[in-house]
Amino acid sequence: MLISNSIGIVADDLTGANDTALQFFMKGSNTEIILDVNSLNENHLNVETWALCNETRNIDPEIAGKTVYETTKLLKEKFGIEYFYKKIDSTLRGNISVEILAMLEATEYDAAIVAPAFVQEGRITIGGYQLLKGIPIERTDAARDPRAPIYESYIPDILKRGLSTSAHELVGSIEMKTIAKGAGPIALKLNELISAGKKLIVMDSVSTVDFEQIVLAMQKSSYNILPAGSAGLAHALGGVWLGEIKPPVQKKVPMLPKLILSGSATSTTALQIKKLQEDTDIENTYFISLHLDDILKEPDEALIERIASNLVKENIVAVHVCDLKEELTEECAKNRLIDEGITKEELATKIIDFLAKLACRVKQCAEFILITIGGETSYRCSKAINCEYLQVVDAILPSIPLCMDANAQLIVTKSGNLGTSSTLIDILKYFEHHKNE
Repeated sequence: MLISNSIGIVADDLTGANDTALQFFMKGSNTEIILDVNSLNENHLNVETWALCNETRNIDPEIAGKTVYETTKLLKEKFGIEYFYKKIDSTLRGNISVEILAMLEATEYDAAIVAPAFVQEGRITIGGYQLLKGIPIERTDAARDPRAPIYESYIPDILKRGLSTSAHELVGSIEMKTIAKGAGPIALKLNELISAGKKLIVMDSVSTVDFEQIVLAMQKSSYNILPAGSAGLAHALGGVWLGEIKPPVQKKVPMLPKLILSGSATSTTALQIKKLQEDTDIENTYFISLHLDDILKEPDEALIERIASNLVKENIVAVHVCDLKEELTEECAKNRLIDEGITKEELATKIIDFLAKLACRVKQCAEFILITIGGETSYRCSKAINCEYLQVVDAILPSIPLCMDANAQLIVTKSGNLGTSSTLIDILKYFEHHKNE
């Protein structure tokens, strides 16, 4: 057994694994993200927090549940994990119900609290409804996700949608009128619901104080409770699980060019790319907007050369698909997809495949810091350059870590829906402020 009293995070995509792992790193925990479960071995010394990316968000629910069960058992039996955390998407995409229940079975916990709010990013839960900056998630970009669209905002119904009819009774909720009263009343309600057979208990949260009270209620409860949530709840748990805070050592980073690969077509990402293009403080930035014709073929030598030749000194090359959304409204683009029998979901896969191949080929001829946008894009591009695991080495922003792989490759990952208009600029300014002199 490698270490006891450690933390095990099980996530369904890489950006979620990373932003949640970061919360424990910021409390001083030595933290690693595992991209390939086969790389889990006892050579990873002194790791206190493990974040396992199963990449199960968009696969068959039965396979997702089995994967989560098996990997959770592996963490429990091989590494003596004491505290488990189920990372779920703050916009409720993925096989949430199935994966939480699988993790409950593997850990033998009594029930799970489901708290997907991420207050720091404007995502709150009120009356059981999930809102993104005051807007129900069914009216945001999450509703138009080509792989896992969201059709409703009421979390209990979203959870029930992933269960058989006979299992709907497993879902319960604790609303703000109880949360606002503090840890004692929350714990009493938890005990009541769990004793009545509830396994998935949705928690309202509109502030970081709510997270803190929920965490205290978990400690007061007479049951073993699995926390399932976003990076917001994880942040509140860090101080409780890890005790004394050990501030991370400030990181110096090498002076290298940056390659941005974005497979996200969200309005948030489009705004971030646009703001970067307009910014006058960040110089030597080269933008490549991919179009449908690019995506439907292999990355060619001319494109590889264009990128590699610009990845010099501290230059920035940004490859993105932000203009593709508008292009796909044109009749010729629609007809081409119809003629070739390509669905929206298949096109999303082709975009990710293209960017992963691009990362692999550019890596063969240039050295750079990789910045990826989009969960699947981040995972596939990281795997394409042979990453099996990532170590968190610094916090760029409160929800964006700087990571390093076994070959000293620096990688930054960001969810397509995360951040403000200036987030991408802020990431790049971090490198300017932290470079080796």
